Amino acid sequence: MRQGILWYSGIFLLVIILVIISFLSAPAFAHVPVFGGDGKSPEAAIHIEDPSKSRVLYGELASGDLRYYSFNVEKGERIVLGLTIPVEDGHKGFTPSLILIGPGLTDEEKISEKLEVPERYGAKVLSYSLPESPVYEGFTPSAFYSLVKLDIKAPESGTYYVAVGAIQKAGSRKGEDEIQEKGLQEREIPGEGNYGLILGYRETFTLREWVSVPLSQIKIYRWEGQGLFLISTPLVLTLAAGLLAIFLKRESVVGFNPARISGILAGFFFLGTGMSYIFQMLISLSKSSFSSEVFITFILIFASIGLGVIAIALSLKDESYGTGFARKRLYFSGLGIAGLLFWAGLFIGPLLAFEAAILPWKRK
Repeated sequence: MRQGILWYSGIFLLVIILVIISFLSAPAFAHVPVFGGDGKSPEAAIHIEDPSKSRVLYGELASGDLRYYSFNVEKGERIVLGLTIPVEDGHKGFTPSLILIGPGLTDEEKISEKLEVPERYGAKVLSYSLPESPVYEGFTPSAFYSLVKLDIKAPESGTYYVAVGAIQKAGSRKGEDEIQEKGLQEREIPGEGNYGLILGYRETFTLREWVSVPLSQIKIYRWEGQGLFLISTPLVLTLAAGLLAIFLKRESVVGFNPARISGILAGFFFLGTGMSYIFQMLISLSKSSFSSEVFITFILIFASIGLGVIAIALSLKDESYGTGFARKRLYFSGLGIAGLLFWAGLFIGPLLAFEAAILPWKRK
């Protein structure tokens, strides 16, 4: 009994350490994902509060479209921009334009008539070439082309606009990080595609943003071009295998109380998330070169699978395990919290873990 207590205590200590590592590494790599918005003109631009906060604004463009975003900055404040596209869209030749519009900026050449520039504003067109290799991102995990980056200080105080367009300048393009203030001649990009506009440099998450990441992950996979069937396959197969195991052992399981069943199901969902991370990591690595961010994915995989194993192991132990059942309630409460922090179980796993912590563990 004492060895079991020490073993589970050690596992929970390891989980706490992994949580701390994840929170410390998140500011270095992660952006808050944002979806939706219209922004067909500067007047209807999608307004961004606090442009210093790092976020990725996901959208879709048809050929010839422009999407506008707006934000307010003071003179001398940093403006950090970037543009990404899915790997498949890059292979199709979809390379959207990124234009910064604002006071104090100057036009060196004629810009496209489709681009709406407010009076006394200038436009900076960012040029780039498609990188040789996509970038691997460890938190989602995913792969994408990082097209261009900009980091400047605002020349004047006021409202600035960012336009992402499916039109771009003609002629040859320079390196990814080389930025030129050149004119935008009309040349429509073939087809349509998705983009991710990076805005800001201060990497922070609210608790709500952090906990809701699993839903954003699904949206990002859809943004990449994956179907819901492909996205859900690892989780569904894991749940199916778990339910099959329950069916084969139904004579033993039939006597389990609801708390034990909830704990086992929570474990299945945690394991399914781990399998999904492995699946998406392999897909992303097949499209991109190796990156040190793979180790971030390994942490998420280990955490999800570890939580699943612990939940199932605790559920299969004798109902009387733990003095007054308080220890088991504490363990499953910890599993639920850790599941939310590590994005494990797609919300359902943590909820089942909390349910296992609340329900009685011993039949009267």
